[in-house]
Amino acid sequence: MYHESMPDTTPDQVASAILETVPPTMRAIRGQMRSARVAGLSVPQFRLLRFVRRNPGTGLSALAEHLGTTMPAASQLVERVVRAGFVTREQHPKERRRVELHITEAGDAVLAQCDERTRAWLCERLEGLDPEQLEAIADALRQVRSVVERERPKS
Repeated sequence: MYHESMPDTTPDQVASAILETVPPTMRAIRGQMRSARVAGLSVPQFRLLRFVRRNPGTGLSALAEHLGTTMPAASQLVERVVRAGFVTREQHPKERRRVELHITEAGDAVLAQCDERTRAWLCERLEGLDPEQLEAIADALRQVRSVVERERPKS
């Protein structure tokens, strides 16, 4: 069977597709997470918990950079989640001015509950796809992640 050849897809076209797809996807996920929020935490507090879970022992400056906020604002946010029992804040053993943040079991439980609800919501949207479509999406996402992480600056 003859197929008319299609023009090659360029990196610029793929970059544009990523930029057109990822932001609305993340807005939808964040909206779902906000609606499924537990423990009365704000979205920045959830982002803090996720960052600390991915980066155990992280400090305030890395957290502030991740959240796009100032050190004092990050410190206030940390204080609230420490008081709630979701994060521990400990002084670094060798640098007195540096703190290390760690998620607690209670913090993990809050995130697990939120993740479970959001995953169920996503599954509802993916249910109508056939196995080949699901595999194509999963493969494309793995490739995008690989490309993006390959260029990630070292901390």
